[in-house]
Amino acid sequence: MATVSEQLRRAREQQQLDIYQVAEVTKIKTDHIRALESGTFDVFPAPVYIRGFVRTYAGMLKLDVARLLGDLEVELSQSEKFREPPPLTNTPRSPLDFVMLQLSRLNW
Repeated sequence: MATVSEQLRRAREQQQLDIYQVAEVTKIKTDHIRALESGTFDVFPAPVYIRGFVRTYAGMLKLDVARLLGDLEVELSQSEKFREPPPLTNTPRSPLDFVMLQLSRLNW
């Protein structure tokens, strides 16, 4: 079975489109299109960008978007970077955070 990247590239080539034409229609940067077609998802900060770009790109190429997104989920689940959602914050919580949370629950 072909990867999502291969399916996108193959469909683009069959329709005789170049990357610049795809970028103009989809408003996706050419660097991102190249990353999608090469399967280098590490350039994206979060999987939500990958899903959105694949949805837009596949729709433009008139591919089966639902099937392609299902294949993408399988591929992303095998990637260590995108296996779990990223943390919302990198800073550790302090006792002051707990106190402020409790105070915010009070009805003044």
